[in-house]
Amino acid sequence: MPRFALKKQFIIVGLAILLLADAAFAYFNFKMSSPQQSHEQTLVAETRQLGLVRADVKRATEIREKIPQVLKQFDDFENTLLPASKGYSVISQEMDEYARDTHLIVDNVKFHEKEVTGRNLTELTLESSVTGDYNGIVRFLNDLQRSKHVYIVDGLDVDSQTSGQGPVGALRINLHMRTYFRKA
Repeated sequence: MPRFALKKQFIIVGLAILLLADAAFAYFNFKMSSPQQSHEQTLVAETRQLGLVRADVKRATEIREKIPQVLKQFDDFENTLLPASKGYSVISQEMDEYARDTHLIVDNVKFHEKEVTGRNLTELTLESSVTGDYNGIVRFLNDLQRSKHVYIVDGLDVDSQTSGQGPVGALRINLHMRTYFRKA
């Protein structure tokens, strides 16, 4: 009897091992026969990815080739800017002329200078108050926009006229803008 029990245990262990091996083979067979991406689909996807990378490389090469031209355009633009030695007077004169043409009052003009790192430029922030009627203010801003000098309007704060300057119902604009000067 004891030998039979031992044989029985060996048979059960052997069957368990065979069942586990059978389950493992069934799993691998399922994995191998399951629909996967075909080699053709993989090739198409990788070809598309290669085309995208080549397009990026081509675009980067074109950008690199244009860098000297862009730098020259920057230098040409900077040369059109006013020199710092006479920039303040030109801006003041131009703003006064535009204000006179549009029947506006420009006051409280404040200048703030800041160096532009890496360039031979000075950034000038200009804050002023402009008082007058709506049409005059619009024409004044249009004149600034069409000027041969560079003006960047950063902001406008509009208030109704409360001080004694200008006609009744006039608007008061707090103008915040920037321009640039080249260093002499």
